[in-house]
Amino acid sequence: MAVLIIAPIIYGIIALNTGDLLWVSPVFNYQPQRITVHCFGEDVYLERGTEDFQALTDLVNQSLTGRKRWDSVTLSDATYQEYQSHPQMMVVELFYSEPVRVHSRYKFFSNVDRIIIPLVGRHANTNAVFGRRMDFPAAGSFHVRETAPVKNYLAEKGLCREP
Repeated sequence: MAVLIIAPIIYGIIALNTGDLLWVSPVFNYQPQRITVHCFGEDVYLERGTEDFQALTDLVNQSLTGRKRWDSVTLSDATYQEYQSHPQMMVVELFYSEPVRVHSRYKFFSNVDRIIIPLVGRHANTNAVFGRRMDFPAAGSFHVRETAPVKNYLAEKGLCREP
């Protein structure tokens, strides 16, 4: 009887704190409007409706589905600018037409319209995922189980290979 009373109270408190009734859902399943791969100083644009666009979308969605660890490390504007043009970094940036929510028990990092995933370079070794909304960084970052499938796909398809 106590579980039937306490469980909904705990769920409700977390839902109020996060502003997300689906905070318990591990699923991330959104379609970006466009994808840019910042590939060692060169930009690669993936066209919506192509096989590569959909495959990369699916891999990112799989990476963001499941358990994630939130961290207070936030993407600075300087690092964001560096990601876009640095010759020693590989970063995938997904743009969404409407803000998306990465469900979690944390209020931070919600309602972002860009997701940035470093694959080579700063923060890549921690499987960090950053968000931005209207040109401002989302608070903190999520660390996912792995981002290697995204990096491997880009290399296998010849879209972006390490020099």
